[in-house]
Amino acid sequence: MVSTKRYMRPPPQYVHSWFAPLRSSDVVPGKITNFTFMGHELIAFRDEGGQVVVLDAQCPHFGAHRGVGGRVVDGCVRCPFHGLHFDRTGECVKGDFVDPSRRLGHIKTVPWTAREAAASIFIWHGVDRQRPDQPLPFAEPGFFDGWSPPVTNAGRPLRPTNVFFPTENIIDIQHFYAVHFWELHEIIKEPGEDEDGNFSAVMRMTWKAGAQSPYAVVRRLGNAYQSQFHFDIRILGPGMALSISTLTPEQGGLQLMNIILITPVSPTDCHIRVVTSVKRTVDKPLNRLARRVLGAGLEELLSRVFLAIATKDFDGDEMIWTHRRFLANPKPLADDGPLIPYRQWCERFWPPDYLPDPPDADAEPEPARPKPALVENA
Repeated sequence: MVSTKRYMRPPPQYVHSWFAPLRSSDVVPGKITNFTFMGHELIAFRDEGGQVVVLDAQCPHFGAHRGVGGRVVDGCVRCPFHGLHFDRTGECVKGDFVDPSRRLGHIKTVPWTAREAAASIFIWHGVDRQRPDQPLPFAEPGFFDGWSPPVTNAGRPLRPTNVFFPTENIIDIQHFYAVHFWELHEIIKEPGEDEDGNFSAVMRMTWKAGAQSPYAVVRRLGNAYQSQFHFDIRILGPGMALSISTLTPEQGGLQLMNIILITPVSPTDCHIRVVTSVKRTVDKPLNRLARRVLGAGLEELLSRVFLAIATKDFDGDEMIWTHRRFLANPKPLADDGPLIPYRQWCERFWPPDYLPDPPDADAEPEPARPKPALVENA
């Protein structure tokens, strides 16, 4: 009897990749931010240089929660239980009531790898929390050169939702018009793994305002505004996707970047958030003046408008995701998109010990699949 292939079994929720459980604005200087990540109680704070530090909430001395009653003092977190101070490396550097000559190096915790980019705080979750084995493209210098400063919002909860459901939707061609009511004109690049190791697709679509509204009058009014665009979408990991939408020349050729971030918040639930930026292409005198005087131009305004649209556009998706159940034996159609290759691609993010296949001495070993590479600066 042939067993179900590993990549067709129910996927894990806590997978290995970069995730963005916090916005940059969630961690302010001088304060501790408490949060849960991949089943761990964590704290985040900023050191004296303003860099984000993420540590386990539990103090390694006697187990107190350092974020409840703790304080940030001189770029270190002070535990409320015994007044021990911990720096960005997780090491205890002094105690308020400890002899200064006493050695404290054995009281430490391993810090989590955190990167601040795209108005977000990304944390690496993998076999080794200090050694990421996948790049974080948004943190590359110059990634946002030529674009407006990225903006984000609080996003929306997805209860319950598996972490792979949102990105699986991206390769599901039929869902774009069945759920979003977009019009598909052309598939320029069929969904599939690209040379960079990402899963990508390129299409030409038309978006209609208010198409998902339950009210007929809103849908009719929305028909007055339709926007055709070139849609380049790349899935970088289970919790990260990057889309570049280019409007037609009649619409000014405006370019919009959306970064879609999905983070598991519990064994059953996720959270989704969008980061938006607009290419700086409007070079009118009034826009130049606004940038000089106000520090923001038309692109900054448009980025917030598009952010609200993108967040709202998940209405139909949320309805599907939160009531969907994973099927190990789905009955796909050719029009659905490459569901099986996508699930094979996703398996590389699974923890090695999750639902392993039994050893088979006669089986040929599968070739190693490359990790997703850095995407080029859009």
